Amino acid sequence: MRIVHGTDVFAELVNLSFYIAGDNEDAAQRFLAACDETFSFLVNNTQVGATRTFQDPSLRDVRMWRVKGFEKYLIFYQPLSDGIKILHVVHSASNYKVLFES
Repeated sequence: MRIVHGTDVFAELVNLSFYIAGDNEDAAQRFLAACDETFSFLVNNTQVGATRTFQDPSLRDVRMWRVKGFEKYLIFYQPLSDGIKILHVVHSASNYKVLFES
């Protein structure tokens, strides 16, 4: 099974970890480790996330799951025949639909 990252995911993870590190550097490291752990969980449980609905037909199978231990952070992914594609990692307070409209 493989994990593919969308083009914005690395930048999102860097930005989120810098934001978290502003309050607690250890928490930022734990956040990144939790993201990796959650990605690994999702690649082995591709259908576990809640299905999201977007207008773009190419996004019909997008699912959402929370980062383990950081429940205010959401992972949006698509199941693939041989794994998953991580599309975005965002804070739950953000207007994530904007990410999928552009």
